[in-house]
Amino acid sequence: MIYISVKNYKNGNYIAVFMTELLNDPINLKILNLIVSGKGVEINLSQLAKKLNKNRKTIKNRVNKLFENNIINKPQYPFQQLFKEYPLMVISRVNFLRDKNTKHFIEFDDHVFGAFFFKEEEYNTLMISFHSNVCSHVQWRDACIKNEVIPKREGGYPQEVIYLGTGCFEKYAPSASIKVIEENLKTKKQKTIRGVDLDDLTFEILTKLLRGDSIKTNENLLAKELNFHRRTIDKRIKLLYSQGIIGRPVCFFPRVIVPPEYILVKSLIHIKNKEDDVIKALKNDPHITWMIKAVTGRGEFNLVLFSTFYKIEDHLEWQEELDQRFPDCIGALKNTYLSPKMTFSIDPEFTSLCVIQNKLKQLEEKK
Repeated sequence: MIYISVKNYKNGNYIAVFMTELLNDPINLKILNLIVSGKGVEINLSQLAKKLNKNRKTIKNRVNKLFENNIINKPQYPFQQLFKEYPLMVISRVNFLRDKNTKHFIEFDDHVFGAFFFKEEEYNTLMISFHSNVCSHVQWRDACIKNEVIPKREGGYPQEVIYLGTGCFEKYAPSASIKVIEENLKTKKQKTIRGVDLDDLTFEILTKLLRGDSIKTNENLLAKELNFHRRTIDKRIKLLYSQGIIGRPVCFFPRVIVPPEYILVKSLIHIKNKEDDVIKALKNDPHITWMIKAVTGRGEFNLVLFSTFYKIEDHLEWQEELDQRFPDCIGALKNTYLSPKMTFSIDPEFTSLCVIQNKLKQLEEKK
């Protein structure tokens, strides 16, 4: 059972709202299965053209360019419930065999959010996965080995893991780095993404879509697909949104937390002094897309950052500026640089859909 706290504005107290029934309803699950995959979620081209004071055809052509060149994905509803279903995020350094089994495992395992090729010490892969708790992660790992999903190999498993609670997110802002792109355009450091000129209009469209502006739901299409009344679809989506199960529909970058052609930096940091001030500054920094409080390893790190930079040199300069801004506050620091070519897979949609489809399957099996 899952509970969230919602304020009761009549008496100022907090009440526990029972959430399980919403996700035990096959109608809700069927709707979620479609809208989280992007079915029935569309760009409102007429609205976007009106807001930008441009011809609809012009806007359509620019939007199509963003999709065709894989700069952003088609719009979808983010499944925010994922972090409640799987409150444990695991960052693993592992030594996988490079074979078909590994490829299939990374692409199709229910729990794997993303994986990157990299070589550090005896490890060759960095993997992010989501689980219910530490015990379920250990059982999942053992099952992978036992079933030879991941072949045994001397030194290939065990792994080095960092356990992070999704409730410890200090910042979760996948689209924050649009501000970094904007600054790079102003300074002429960057002019294009994937060969597409980022003129003022294209950049404005990109910004709006990443923020969920001018995206609509086609309830008629969903009603026809599911054979339900349009009002039923509309009411259910509004309810799911109001309870935080889904967020507002948006477009994401293909790698979600990092723009195309940008480097993703995973940083383990120990903040020695002025922790609140440093965290506040990082929250306001557009380079940071994920920030999670943590106790890792032997306790030498207390914060995990995922940040995005156009070049490694940009990150080194940013890091020096942070150190100068907060002297004697940043202690131990460990960075892992993950370039676009090192990305094996990032697919939060797949992980979310597995949760939804598994719940639907369980309900059908009970009948």
